[in-house]
Amino acid sequence: MTIKKIRRIRFASLTMGLLSFLLLMSCSNNETNKKDYIKLVKIAKVVKISSDVVKQYPGVIEENEEVNLAFRVAGPIQKIHVNEGDFVQKGQLIAQMDSRDYEIQKAAVKAQVTQLQSEYKRVEELRNRKSVAENDYEKMLAGKQMAEAKLKNANDQLYDTKLLAPFSGYITKVNFENGELVNHGTPVASMVDVSILKMEINVPASLYIDKENISKIECTQESIPGESFPLELYSHNIKANSNGLYKFYLKHKPTNNSKLAPGMNVSVKLTCSNSQSTILSIPVNSIFRKNGESYVWVVKNSMVTARKVDPSSTITNGNISITAGLKENEELVIGGLNLLSEDEKVKIMTPSSQTNVGNIL
Repeated sequence: MTIKKIRRIRFASLTMGLLSFLLLMSCSNNETNKKDYIKLVKIAKVVKISSDVVKQYPGVIEENEEVNLAFRVAGPIQKIHVNEGDFVQKGQLIAQMDSRDYEIQKAAVKAQVTQLQSEYKRVEELRNRKSVAENDYEKMLAGKQMAEAKLKNANDQLYDTKLLAPFSGYITKVNFENGELVNHGTPVASMVDVSILKMEINVPASLYIDKENISKIECTQESIPGESFPLELYSHNIKANSNGLYKFYLKHKPTNNSKLAPGMNVSVKLTCSNSQSTILSIPVNSIFRKNGESYVWVVKNSMVTARKVDPSSTITNGNISITAGLKENEELVIGGLNLLSEDEKVKIMTPSSQTNVGNIL
């Protein structure tokens, strides 16, 4: 064998040895990296499903109060100060009666009272001197008191020639015109108080029993789309009607721009809550199948543990409900479920910020 061939054989052997060494080192590094690698996982929390039940009933809006306004005295109307549809404040003048007869009556009674009060002072002085009989004194006292009572009545009648609003509200009807003669107690105008709107609904016994769990009451009106109005249950009837229904009394405090008005038909929605609900919701992509059963990876202390769950068949917005196997706020892995193993250590991926895209800041 020539020297040249020997050199070629030695060079080839050296090359093969070097390649084998590099390959061995590469495999060793791969095994080390594989052992040190920790998977990055996304998580989602177990949430409790709201078990609120919404029930609807028809209702009709009513005013808080409606009254007929009438004079307490009779006579001709001097002036009507309002028109139908006007808003009036409490104490505002609605109508004025011709008060001349009542002014004369007051003046006559007042003169009589003045005279009797003067005579009473003289008799009282004589009584103090023991110069008048007690019976005469008592008659004078009674006469003075009766005259003073007549004067008070005359003042009241004069005051009653003005018809004032008993509360703030709207004039719905005016029955007379200026100059017409009205008797006392005859309705001159009508007005309503809409500072509070009321309505009544009839509910079954099941809701009457569960009324303490009503968490929200509101109403909607079909001619006012996209808006709902809060209601308050302020009373109820303890006895059912002939149909076995119980009456709920509701009220609404309207705002300055409220669109609701008496006479409108509304749909009343009552929300009943069940604080004892144990129905939980988890993302669908947190469930994987194993041996024909459903499981999830629960993350605790940066380690994953498989846990069996019993999901429902209804999926809503990517979530599914379960009734057993988990607790509220437990953390579950979502995605890449088949790449994990029992008691494997993982690292939770930090959620991306909506305002710091790419985690630049």
